[in-house]
Amino acid sequence: MAVLRTDWTKEEILRLIETSDKMVERSLVKLYEKQTEDERNAEETRHHNGVGFNGFDAPFLTSLAKQIINGRQLTQKQLQSARKALRKYAGQLTKIANGVI
Repeated sequence: MAVLRTDWTKEEILRLIETSDKMVERSLVKLYEKQTEDERNAEETRHHNGVGFNGFDAPFLTSLAKQIINGRQLTQKQLQSARKALRKYAGQLTKIANGVI
């Protein structure tokens, strides 16, 4: 059985976002999963709880996350846009990776 790391750094997460398409996809899905159910259904931010997508990014990033969940790959242009947007979520993604949230 593999041992899960709990010591990820923000820099490591940023590096993975920049270099791994799989990390971009997993990050989108993980952040989407952190949205509340009503936020996922509405594809917008309704609760300012510091978890999930912000209000500006919610519609676009939710659509990408749903695309991945439905088994469709992101285009290179979508990956590039998502990669850029995900930089601001590196702290939250670090907490997710470390099991803090």
